[in-house]
Amino acid sequence: MTQPPPPSTPPGWHRDPDDPTLLRWWDGNQWTDNWELANRPVKTKASVVLPLLIAGGLVIGAVLVVIAIVMVGALESTESDPLPTAGSDTTSRPVNPSATAAASRSAELERQRRDQEFQRLTNKASYRPVSSRDWQLIAKNPDGHIGELYVVYGRVTQADSAMGAYQIRVNTDGQQVESYDYDINTVVDAGLGSFKEVVEDDLVAMWVSVTGSETYDTTMGGSVTAPKVEANIIEVYGSAG
Repeated sequence: MTQPPPPSTPPGWHRDPDDPTLLRWWDGNQWTDNWELANRPVKTKASVVLPLLIAGGLVIGAVLVVIAIVMVGALESTESDPLPTAGSDTTSRPVNPSATAAASRSAELERQRRDQEFQRLTNKASYRPVSSRDWQLIAKNPDGHIGELYVVYGRVTQADSAMGAYQIRVNTDGQQVESYDYDINTVVDAGLGSFKEVVEDDLVAMWVSVTGSETYDTTMGGSVTAPKVEANIIEVYGSAG
């Protein structure tokens, strides 16, 4: 018969009086039917929960370490190998010295050509004087004389906001005549010249390049086709007003 522990024994696991290899639960009044091996740790809430907490902490810590390593690696990769910008060419191409030299020479020749053209157009000696009759013939077929340079004279008939800052209308002639004898209606664009100081009724001398013809509508509802030139040099020599 199983002997009870002394009456003062508190509830807990105690050696089973019938089998010393076992632990048996004493509830304070009597033995229960709960046994444990004497050499096995008694299961308590603390003994079960604490290992689980430790294991869970280790797993979370390992995951955080891995995430940190991945993020640092990504940042280093971005800094060392920036993404190509839109339109950039990441393909390595061999440099062709001959092509580079040819491109450089072509650019230099183009620059020289522009400089020479500028010098030509700003030099009054480049422009031919023309008689009144010859200028009338040119005005009849300006498209056949595109690029030709002439010195002409005229009276400004329109130089207002409707024309803008870069175009005026001038009644012209190949020679300097009386102000109201200028009778060839001509559209004049600002080439290298400036119309800043030009107003209506000014008498002007112009060094021009023929650019063709222009057709425009009139205030009366019709249309007019006139010779068109670019003024590279313009000088006001009087006024008809």
